[in-house]
This record gives sequence, structure tokens and C-alpha cells, in this order.
Amino acid sequence: MLLAYTGQTDWAQVDVTSAEFQAMCQFYADLGRELTESGELVLTEGLADPSLTRTLRRRDGGVAASDGPYAEAKEVLVSFAIVDCASHERVMAIAARVVDAVGDTVEVRPIMGGPPGADA
Repeated sequence: MLLAYTGQTDWAQVDVTSAEFQAMCQFYADLGRELTESGELVLTEGLADPSLTRTLRRRDGGVAASDGPYAEAKEVLVSFAIVDCASHERVMAIAARVVDAVGDTVEVRPIMGGPPGADA
């Protein structure tokens, strides 16, 4: 799974009409098409504004909900993709392309129960 993060300030100030934002959207569209054609893309989605996030935690013997993502975070999760690649190196290469093209931070996390050795 690839998890893409961007700075909270960047997210709050994004101009969806800017050439830079449109170039990022085009990059993701092209990458999605490439990974679909190669059979590696399982699922990808952008996420809604972080202000719509609700976080639930165990508190005082019960469950408490709070608004927003982790308050102490400087970055917010903006999208995810699930890919099924032949090797860890291939996944890392895809993630590096995202970082290089868009500037987001990308976390690569194996999904438990995936192919043998995938979560090693």
C-alpha cells in the first residue's frame, strides 16, 4: 500500500486551478493508467479534506471521537494506492516517482496476509 502525505499548510492553500496542481493531477492520471495496463494497480483513491476526519480512541474505558486527524501531525494523509507488484524494489520505484513528481511524502506499507514474504 502506498500512502501519500502532504503538508497541512500546503493542503489548506491548494489552488485547484493552478498549473502546478493540474500537472500533479495529470501525473497521477498517467501513473494510474500505466499501473492499470501493467496489472499492478488494485485500487487508488484521493481522500477528502482533513477537516472532515474523525479520530476514535479508547478513553476512560470507552471510546471517544475527536475532530480531525492527529492534531500534532504536520502532514495529512491525502491519498492511498494498493498495488500488487512482483517485488519490493518495484513498489519502491513507483513510490519514488510519486515523491519526485509531486513532492508528497509516500509511505510504503505491506498489507498483512499478502503474497508470501511480502510483509517481511
